[in-house]
Amino acid sequence: MPKRFMSVLAAAVVAATAALTGTGAAAASDTASDATSGTACADAPKVRVTTGAVFNDPVAGDGAAIVRQVCGLIHQAPPGSLIRVAHFVMSGAVGADFAGVLIKAHERGVKVQVIVDGDTRGATVAAQLATALGTDTSTDSWLHTCSGPMSGGTAACIGTKGQHNKFYLFSRSGRADDVVVQSSANLTDLNSSTYWNNAVTITGNKRLYRAYSAYFDDLAAERKNPDYYRVVAAGRVRAQFFPRAGTDATTDPIVESLAGVRCRTRTSISVGMSEWDTYRIAIPERLRELATQGCTVRIVAGIMDEGVERVLRSEPRIDLRVLGSGSALPGRIHSKYLLVQSSHDRWTLTGSHNYNETSLRRNDEALLRLDDRSIFDQYAANFETMWAAAPPAP
Repeated sequence: MPKRFMSVLAAAVVAATAALTGTGAAAASDTASDATSGTACADAPKVRVTTGAVFNDPVAGDGAAIVRQVCGLIHQAPPGSLIRVAHFVMSGAVGADFAGVLIKAHERGVKVQVIVDGDTRGATVAAQLATALGTDTSTDSWLHTCSGPMSGGTAACIGTKGQHNKFYLFSRSGRADDVVVQSSANLTDLNSSTYWNNAVTITGNKRLYRAYSAYFDDLAAERKNPDYYRVVAAGRVRAQFFPRAGTDATTDPIVESLAGVRCRTRTSISVGMSEWDTYRIAIPERLRELATQGCTVRIVAGIMDEGVERVLRSEPRIDLRVLGSGSALPGRIHSKYLLVQSSHDRWTLTGSHNYNETSLRRNDEALLRLDDRSIFDQYAANFETMWAAAPPAP
């Protein structure tokens, strides 16, 4: 096995051991810190910066692929360029390692601006960044922590719950300009060891970069708005920024996207989703309807409410598998994506957006629709890998 994978595999083993001995997920995260320290981010290679997707694969021993990808971009940011990061939880050895690489970029003349949720789990890493970057948003480099108010241990900048974003912007990295990275992964030890995550990098799309930058500005300014919802079309990509107000499925962008799907010959829908709740029951109901119309529907799920599971199981033509535990392999799905393929169309929905109420109505979130066959094929291959690793739902 390649040497760079050994530390993340060791972290997964530590986490699994913690589960077996009853020490729990929190202890697994703490002990995993030692196993992952100083590897994936600080030692990330510089590779050509191109459009495409990358995926963590815990079963293959590569739980840190996304960290390597993002940190490789940081290593290639030239002095005078701008890096912007909007992130939920950054903690443990992975979070500290990432912060250290950002600080080194700042020290070599890169402008570094970071927005984090007010979650106390990330307080140590936030303090590390604040000490190095400062907190004055009128300067070139800074850290801003969303003020909330606190809700369930999290604090948003725009919404009323959490700043749940996981995106990275680079004005330049390597030979690429206007680089946008949208990820599902938190910068934590478990997210880089036993969690299945994805990240997509898009280069040279100036309109998309500007849309994310405008959202970033609004987060930093804490422009509170429970109906902030923005949609920006940028070529073959469409970005959506949250929260979005509403009371029913007519304001659910996932339902809206699925409304146009027709079950023609060989139409398939693949969903890899971390969290589902019954507030958005219209999503599983639409998937059930499409399955009855002849679409092939397969789902790899993490955590779901009983009502959601009941709807999905009520249609025998829906195949459901579960990756629900980060304390042991094969791990837990933390990705949030949906794929639709027909004889004439292939598209991907991905981002930080779970299929629950908070992601839609209360959180600061981002969601991308990608009408790009090459990216679709990468996500489809990842889905097959997860599908093979996930045990069938009991």
